[in-house]
Formats: sequence, structure tokens, C-alpha cells
Amino acid sequence: MSRRKRRRKKTRRFLRFLVILFLGAMAGGYFYINSLAYKVCRVEAGVEVKPSDFLKQADENAYFTEKSDSFSVYEPGEYRIWVKSGWFLHRAKLIVEDTIAPQATLHPVNLEYGEVCTAGDFVEQIQDATSVAVSFNELPDFGLMGRQQVKVRLTDAGGNSTVLETELCVFPVRTEISCEVGGNPPTLADFLTGDVSAVLRTNLEALSLEYVTDHQVVIEVDGENYECVLHVVDTVPPVMTLKNVSGYTMIPRTAEEFVTGIEDMTNVTVSFAQEPDLTLAGEQQVQIVAKDEGGNETVGQAVLTLQADTEPPKIVGAKDITVYVGSTVSYRKDVEVTDNCPEGVNLEVDNSRVNLSEAGSYPVVYRATDFAGNVTEQAVTVTVKASLYTQEQIDELADAVLAKIITEDMTPMEKVQAIFNYIRGHVGYINHSEKDDWIRAAYEGLAEGQGDCYVFACTSKQLLTRAGITNMDIAKIPAKTSHYWNLVDIGDGWYHFDTTPRKDHPTIFMWTDEQMMEYSAAHNNSHNYDHEAYPEVN
Repeated sequence: MSRRKRRRKKTRRFLRFLVILFLGAMAGGYFYINSLAYKVCRVEAGVEVKPSDFLKQADENAYFTEKSDSFSVYEPGEYRIWVKSGWFLHRAKLIVEDTIAPQATLHPVNLEYGEVCTAGDFVEQIQDATSVAVSFNELPDFGLMGRQQVKVRLTDAGGNSTVLETELCVFPVRTEISCEVGGNPPTLADFLTGDVSAVLRTNLEALSLEYVTDHQVVIEVDGENYECVLHVVDTVPPVMTLKNVSGYTMIPRTAEEFVTGIEDMTNVTVSFAQEPDLTLAGEQQVQIVAKDEGGNETVGQAVLTLQADTEPPKIVGAKDITVYVGSTVSYRKDVEVTDNCPEGVNLEVDNSRVNLSEAGSYPVVYRATDFAGNVTEQAVTVTVKASLYTQEQIDELADAVLAKIITEDMTPMEKVQAIFNYIRGHVGYINHSEKDDWIRAAYEGLAEGQGDCYVFACTSKQLLTRAGITNMDIAKIPAKTSHYWNLVDIGDGWYHFDTTPRKDHPTIFMWTDEQMMEYSAAHNNSHNYDHEAYPEVN
């Protein structure tokens, strides 16, 4: 054999070796790659499936490729899956199985005679990973009145079934009926669904039909009681009549101002459909909504006419005042404010510069402001005169009296009673006194033992105050005559205390407001007073 032939033969052998080596490497690589992943993955329906579930070694970066079938773990079946992990692409099969039978919560169903329902009406909640079909195991008899057992079958997508039992009640009476509020009550026949013998166990005449509500009505059929809900409803909208309103800008308005009458069987509320523009002078349309308890609405239209308020208020009755040192001043007494628009008028009194403890002349400014912001001011002078007697003098007189009639062991009520008795027994009535100097009046009562109602009130004030009893002056609303007395508080609220003797000899000692007003009404309004100017009396 020539050398050339031998060389060719060696070359062919070497090539065959390379081919065998390559094919072996390919086969080894194939088997190696296949050894990295599972060929089949079985899961129970509803269980989450991730790409790493198909790999024998976890790879958080693995993913399903686009070549994979679209799959759902809630639909049983077989799916082709391609998983890419690193350099390798693995093919596998996903099998979703449903082997767990469905479960559910059932509830009984009540029907009126003549009604039907589906099996799903008995099911409240289903627990299963796949879709579940609901059917009757055996169709109920909807024409049979009374109670019967019903079996409901649940079948999931995996073919697993569960049969559950519940109850169907076919009522011979209606489960609910309605009647109009304010109307006539229904009859027994209105509650029945068929021709049955029934007894009404609820007294319909005792049920109120005057407002929207629900009543439970019990009806007996064949010895069994059935409940029906009687709905008292309001389906008729209210009838409303309106009027136009005029006034000034800025004054608050309510929808009720436009209403002259409403007819409805239930309570009705009224409101604006849209709040009017209270800053706008001229005419504007407003819509009034009347809504009853049944939710029925009636909408009406009216006109609101507004004009700007440019006229300032007027202060009437403010005048110079003269008092004595130690007296009090009622700055608002006999003072009134008038305005073309009386709503929202406010009166302020600036008496910050007045010193009632020192003689002199002091300015006081009255300031009236209306709702539109128009302002009127008026200044007066308060003249404080020195009293003929001093506070020390009447304190000395009062202390001497109290030393005789008060002891340390007395209760507050006993002290007040002792002071009342002393004044009634030691001060005589004369129809004259100065009304501007309470210290002088108290001196006349304590030292001279005589005076009119002002003296009695001031004497009471001095003795009560020195005895540590909380008290306050009070005056009748002036008419043809004036009258003064006291309010006393010993810890349980204010009471009336009037030591002035009267012709009918009443004992006005710690009277309630009701007692005082009853007496005043029977005696020409003898004790009528401005309740807003004083604290609330018991």
C-alpha cells in the first residue's frame, strides 16, 4: 500500500473519531440539559405556579417564554410550558388537577305561593378553586305550601360534586305588603297568596299608619304562624304653597320664610335647591324643595327681592346719668335701638372710662351697628357724686345689727331668714326716697328705720352682703310705678327676696320665679322684670 493511501485512511479514521466525539458531546449535553428540569409538573387547582417550580435547582431569574401556552391554575387541563433558565431552554408539561370537592354555606329560602327560585338562591358562599355549577339534586315542589327539604348539588370544573341540604318554605301569606301612610289598614285577604283558611294574630287596628315605618304582622295558617312585613309608605309628594319675600341684603334667609302652607301625611322639611345670593340687590328666583318622610319631593319657585341697606340705626333714650359713689348703673335701661332693618342690630356700651368709686364726670359711648354695617354713635355723661354717707358708716351700722341677729352656727338659710325678719320688724314704709344713692338709702333704713321699696332693697343688700350672702339688685320694668327688690343665692340658685311690706301682706321670701310671676300677674304686674337682664331664677 502506498504512503498516500495510508495517509488517506488515517485521515478518514480521524474524521470518524471527530464525528463520534461531537455526537457524543451533543448527546451528553442533551441529557445534561434535560436533567436540570422536570418534564411534568402536577398542581392542585388554585395553587400558584412559578417558573422555578419546573427546575431541579432554584433560579429566581427563570421565566416562562412566549412559546408557553396561556394557562390558568383555576382551569384544570394540560399546558405546554417553556422555561428559560440561564443559557438553557427547558420544555415541560403543566397538569392542573381539581381533586377537592366544593363546599358552600346554604340558607333556607322563603317564597310566596306561586313564586319559584333557582338552586343558586339557596347558596350564600362557595369555597372551591374552580368554577362551580349549582343545581337541584331533585326539583322542589314549588306548589306545595309549607316547609320541605331541598338538596343542592355543587359540581366543580374537575367533576367533583357535593350535595348539601337546606329548607324551602312556600308561604301561604305574602312576605311583605305596603299601604299608604294615613290610609286604611289592609284586610286579612291582602296578606294571603292563595285560597287558604287563615287567622290574623296581629291587631291591625292597633298599628299606627300615621308615619312611615314597618310593622310585623303574624298570620296563622294550619296551626303555623307566618310573619309578614307591613310597610307603611309615603308615595304622594307634598303640596306646597309659596309667597314672594322682600327685604334687605345680607340678612340671613330660610326656606321656611317663603312657605305659606304644606299639605302632606308625614313630616316635611323644606330647603333651598340652591342658596340665594344675599349680597345681590334686585330680584332673583329661588327654588324651594319640600321633602317628606317618604323621600317624595316637590319643588316650587318664588321671588326674593333685596335692596341695599344704607340707613344707619337710631339710638333712642340714651341720656346723661347722675349717680352716687358706690352705686351701680344700668346703662341699657330705657335705651332702645330702632332701624329700618331691625334684624341683627347690635348695641354696645363703652363705659370703660367710668369709675363709680370716685366722684367726677365720665364719658360713655353708645354704639349701634346694623347687619349691613351701618353705625351710629351717641355719647352721654355719667356724673358720679359723693354720697352724704360713706361705705364705712353703713358697714358699721350693718355689723351692729348682724351681731344681734346672726350667730356663727347658723346655716345660710337661717341667716337669710334672720335678716328678712329684722327688716320687716324694724323698717317702716314711707313713700319717698332718693333713688340714685344706694348708700344713703341703706343708711336711712339702718339708722332712721324708714323708707320706700328702694330703701328696703338697699338695706337688704347691705345686710346680706355683710353677712356673706350672694345677692343682686333687681327692678321692675318701669310703668306707672317702679319697684325694687333683691335676688339671693345661698348655693342652690337664685331666689326672689322682697322685704317691702304690701297691703295683702305676702311673705316674699326665697320665692321661685314661678311663684313670683304668679303673684305679679295677680297684682297688676307688680314684679314683672326683664328676664334677659338677670340670671335665671329657680
